[in-house]
Amino acid sequence: MAARPRSPASRRAILAVAISAIALETALLGLIAPLLPEIEERTGAGEAALGFALAAYAIPILIVSIPTGRLADRIGRRPLLLGGLVLTGCGSLLIAFSDSLGVLLTGRAVQGLGSTASWVAALALVSDLALPGRKGEAIGFALAANSFGAIAGPAIGGIVGGAVSFEAPFLAVTGIAAAMFAAGIVVLPRAGADAPADQSSGAGLREVLGRRSIAAPAAVTIAGASFLGMIDFTLPLDLDRTLGTAAATIGLMFAAAACLDAIASPIAGRRGDRRGRLPIVIAGALVVATSGILFTALPGLAGAAVALILFGVGQSIVFAGAVPWLDEAFGELDRGLAYGGLNLVFAVGYTIGPLIGGWLLESASADAAYLLMASVALAGAILLTARRAT
Repeated sequence: MAARPRSPASRRAILAVAISAIALETALLGLIAPLLPEIEERTGAGEAALGFALAAYAIPILIVSIPTGRLADRIGRRPLLLGGLVLTGCGSLLIAFSDSLGVLLTGRAVQGLGSTASWVAALALVSDLALPGRKGEAIGFALAANSFGAIAGPAIGGIVGGAVSFEAPFLAVTGIAAAMFAAGIVVLPRAGADAPADQSSGAGLREVLGRRSIAAPAAVTIAGASFLGMIDFTLPLDLDRTLGTAAATIGLMFAAAACLDAIASPIAGRRGDRRGRLPIVIAGALVVATSGILFTALPGLAGAAVALILFGVGQSIVFAGAVPWLDEAFGELDRGLAYGGLNLVFAVGYTIGPLIGGWLLESASADAAYLLMASVALAGAILLTARRAT
């Protein structure tokens, strides 16, 4: 286990860098979403190809998450977090100056590699520093940043991209990543000092990943990430086509949702510490299912905003239960591997979501995507309730 920092001030500084990195890397998931109509005009890409503009960020994560998680246990959190920030900045520069869909997809892939390294290391750091009996609350604050980033990413892309230029959001990300790198150089613990280099249990990957206790929280995470990817992709295009909603307006809607998400995660995490993880996940799934129905039932822009806010709160609750559940299933000596696994299953879900959303938009309608999400979330809540009963 990583040693605790030498002072409360040191602990707060490390947590500030780690939580900021979580927010930044997660924001990149949907940062591009409100700009999809402009990318469509620039490149002439169809809906399915635009889905890859979101999914290209997640696909590299499928390949490197598990090795990255094991590396975080072997060499420590610091080098991975700092290296990830460098890749994030480089990928953002590529997107800012891309002149074709191919270059843009390459930039998204580089961002995905950087996100894997820094996101895994940052979440493991937060868990390392959690006070006894308050792991869910600590992870809840990290997930507040995670949810804020996931929902605020489209907000930043829409507001800054709409008000300034397509390039502006990505140049801003590059600047933020550089500033965080500089802060991390100063405050992050070095191996051999506050953070021992080798924290692995020594168990083989097959042995660790084959634990039956991992299956349920992993399945919940895949489903939740699929929902997030589907909404990030489907909602902006749906609002643009049906209501002619501007990118800046779509961004403001996501920003409003982000504010409530940041409040819900630590509260749900604290409840999970006291009542267990499963009831929290069930409650969140029911909220997500309700939001899917409201996306189809409530009219106009105001109705979409209400449904989006409810969706964001539901997602926050789901992950506030699922992530500590997964952490505990792995154990503290394989904590880096746990978050590598979390990143992997999240990427699987976020790859599936935009692809299904694009297919349903082309072959059916946005309502079909919303109702599919509601059905899967409701079925999951029923299955988990049955599990709890037994």
